Amino acid sequence: MIFQTIALIAMVSAPSADHKFGLTEAMPRIDGTIRVGSYNMLNFFDQTNDPSLEGEYDDFSDNPGPTSDARCKELGNIIRELDADILALQEVESQEALAWFNKNYLTDMGYDYVISEEVGYYRGIEQSLLSRFPVTDVTTWTNVDLTLVERHGGGWTEVPEGTEEITFQRSPLCVTVETPSGYELTVFSIHHKAGRNAWHRELEALQIMQYIREMTHENPARNVAVIGDFNAQPWDRSTRVYFRDGMTDAIGHRALNLKWDDNSPLRKTHTSNRMIDFILLNSAALGELVIDSGFVLGSSHPDYDWRNDPIPAGYASDHCAIAVDMVPAEGMGHTVTAVPWPSTFTSSALKNSPKAEALKISTSTPSAGATSDSVPIDGAKYIANKRSHKLHYATCGNAKKTSDKNKVGYDTFEEAMNAGCTPAGCCKPTAD
Repeated sequence: MIFQTIALIAMVSAPSADHKFGLTEAMPRIDGTIRVGSYNMLNFFDQTNDPSLEGEYDDFSDNPGPTSDARCKELGNIIRELDADILALQEVESQEALAWFNKNYLTDMGYDYVISEEVGYYRGIEQSLLSRFPVTDVTTWTNVDLTLVERHGGGWTEVPEGTEEITFQRSPLCVTVETPSGYELTVFSIHHKAGRNAWHRELEALQIMQYIREMTHENPARNVAVIGDFNAQPWDRSTRVYFRDGMTDAIGHRALNLKWDDNSPLRKTHTSNRMIDFILLNSAALGELVIDSGFVLGSSHPDYDWRNDPIPAGYASDHCAIAVDMVPAEGMGHTVTAVPWPSTFTSSALKNSPKAEALKISTSTPSAGATSDSVPIDGAKYIANKRSHKLHYATCGNAKKTSDKNKVGYDTFEEAMNAGCTPAGCCKPTAD
């Protein structure tokens, strides 16, 4: 295993000119830890025609069609670089497809345990898991009735009128893994409903937390991680369901890399400039987390029309991979220290990021009176609050009330929207 001190002297390889989000290479492994990760493989289908997947969503036509050898190699390169011991996956065709991929593109990676289960999704993609450690239990809930989920309090997204049957769009895959030391971790590999369906994601999250409450009521010391593609950002209600019930964002739980906040391209996990992939730990598992070990691993993300054009060369997935390190012994995460992301890593990653230019964080000089963490705002047409991500016209009274250190300036409405901002209700900014 590579010693963590190598991180301070490692020479980074030249990033792709189309690298936009995350680091360009994984943080080195730390002795005495296990690495837990997640990766959405973007409609991964093998080279074998599945007769059950025909018609509109045919695994052997062009929607989505088999994954090319070139893209399989790109996916394999990312997974190899990430080097997770336990890797939750999303958008995988089947166990057979994942086993084929593991055999042909992840040779000698040590993934002896390959898990993928039918999760009830009409397009034929599943949640999956690769592990170097034995798997002791596997569970899915493909037909659970989400209309029975109770939503207490206000602020929930309204369920469309006439909606009578609600199940998981894709059931979570729940897998318990046991390390050689006897440490056990229960992993929910999830892929929440996408698109303009916040109400569906909220119900799914509430149901998953109910499962976790039942598990931890039976065994309060049970270590649980919810990992995957949440299709929601940290401030969305469905994600906050987990936070409210005691789950912690393991990558966001940091002390050394505070400079790179949720607005940074180093923290974004999707080509839409959003942070939608997470590793959440319950209070029991949090004791094993190595603080500051988390990172996002980016790849080549050239712009293309995904609705009409083929996936371009060098493209692995529309998601970045993510990972954290944990000490596989109860409550011993504090015994290992992670190093900050080296400046060589961050500067290389930010070099080609359009987000770095939008936020003016790469080369700009702070304006008078601004803190080192703020960005120039003089002359900006729009002002956003770094904490709430609410966007105002610069002339709005509420924008003027925001402290300089919490202000982010944007020249265009589009830049602000791409950065994950939402228009404030007071002045209702638009692209006028």
